[in-house]
Amino acid sequence: MYLPAPDEAVFVGLLRMVLRIPGSRSLKDRRRVVSSLRDRVQVRHHAAFAEVGHLETHEAAVVAITVVGNDARQLRSRLDTIRADAEATLEAHVTDVNVRILGMNGQVDTLVGP
Repeated sequence: MYLPAPDEAVFVGLLRMVLRIPGSRSLKDRRRVVSSLRDRVQVRHHAAFAEVGHLETHEAAVVAITVVGNDARQLRSRLDTIRADAEATLEAHVTDVNVRILGMNGQVDTLVGP
């Protein structure tokens, strides 16, 4: 049985980014770039990171990053910071971005693009 606390709020923030890796000549080059980004996201931002698309393409990658918290605006801010950090890298270019904030009560706040 689910009994929420009176002040309970649970939100999950999801950031999906498509990366282009123009200097990559092999899957090994691509993995190095994605691994570097994953390490930065995990260490600097304490967020979960998964590679979810273009797994066999050496010039592109799709990644998903998630954060959990009790304030939707704070989660959006954290995801915006992660995105800015990813865009600052010289090894990959962010070509597409989708952001979603999901609430425990079924509420979905879809924010697409910049």
